Amino acid sequence: NNVANRVLAELDDLLQTEAPGLWASMPETTWDAARIKGKIYGVINQQIFPKPWGVHVRTDLLEKYNFSLDTVNKWEDMEPFLEAVKAGENITPIISADQGDSMWRSTYYGYDPLDDGIGFIGVRADDESMKVVNVLETDEYREAANLTKKWVDAGYFSSNPPSADEARANFRAGLYAMGYHVEKPGNDIESETAYGWKFTIKNLTNPLILDTAGATATLNAICKSSKHPIESMRVLELLNTDPVVYILLARGIEGAHWVWVDEANKVIGYPEGVTAETSTYDPNTDWEFGNQFNAYYRDERQVGAWEATKEMNDTAFPSVALGFVVDRTPIQTEVAQVTAILKEKGTPISDGFVAYDDAMPALLDEINAAGAQKIVDEVQRQLNEWAAAKAGKTK
Repeated sequence: NNVANRVLAELDDLLQTEAPGLWASMPETTWDAARIKGKIYGVINQQIFPKPWGVHVRTDLLEKYNFSLDTVNKWEDMEPFLEAVKAGENITPIISADQGDSMWRSTYYGYDPLDDGIGFIGVRADDESMKVVNVLETDEYREAANLTKKWVDAGYFSSNPPSADEARANFRAGLYAMGYHVEKPGNDIESETAYGWKFTIKNLTNPLILDTAGATATLNAICKSSKHPIESMRVLELLNTDPVVYILLARGIEGAHWVWVDEANKVIGYPEGVTAETSTYDPNTDWEFGNQFNAYYRDERQVGAWEATKEMNDTAFPSVALGFVVDRTPIQTEVAQVTAILKEKGTPISDGFVAYDDAMPALLDEINAAGAQKIVDEVQRQLNEWAAAKAGKTK
């Protein structure tokens, strides 16, 4: 909308002349994700771009049941462990909450979702024909829905999931054995901090997929009416390439808000007598300011996580639709209608409470009557136009 309303400045030339370090810090394929009609209007803040969907599992239970994640390459490979925990611990093995739990994760199954807000469309990330599909009709979605129902029926998921807050409290109390999430480098430490248990993590998404939403999750831009666009870009260069400047904004002043624990490994802590709760400056929003890989570590066990995360970003498979953004304007009514139906009748299927084969045919009829196929057709038209324009620019 900001681009359509001509609020944002084009940044292509400024990036080259005023921010060479920032420009060189990411592959051109990543920058392509920020292009709209061939132009860059936002500076990408580096953090985790692809979604390495996988599992984080309590290490004590892995050891107790002599189960190694080295044997796990897909969701189903966790079943021997889940069965053992269910029988031996008398707990629900997987954390679940009432906002929904489905094993369907589009990039895990090889799809670029194109627009998460629409929710039911996608294109195979490696499909050079760029065919837009209703993912609810795909074999992969059926596989995920059937697996979720199997796990609900087996008691691996709760059949009456609690609120998110209650679920987190239950995990801290030892009432779950594992969760599944974006298992980025260092997530074992983050999970331990959240729940109090030691965790072993594993990414199960292969290949990792770089899509538009992932790469452009957080952007900084320059207003088109700015009287100082050159200086603004120079500030963005500093925030993305100079750790000292970045840390000043992200963590505050050395000695007052943080101190070195291990300067060689870039590990910091709070000054004596200061905690996260009492610190007078601790925004905890690193991703908003610039390149998060400039941040110093809060925990020595996370040393190396930034380098590993950047490696994931730089080697992820770029979707054929990388850089494409759906314009919902022609299909706003249909999107609203279909979204309402899916919330009511699609969720029980995706969350494993109703069998896919029993309920999906009627659901597809209903959403198609509400405009689902029109949405697919319109997104296909837009994607075709985008691809043609992109091909023309590369000739």
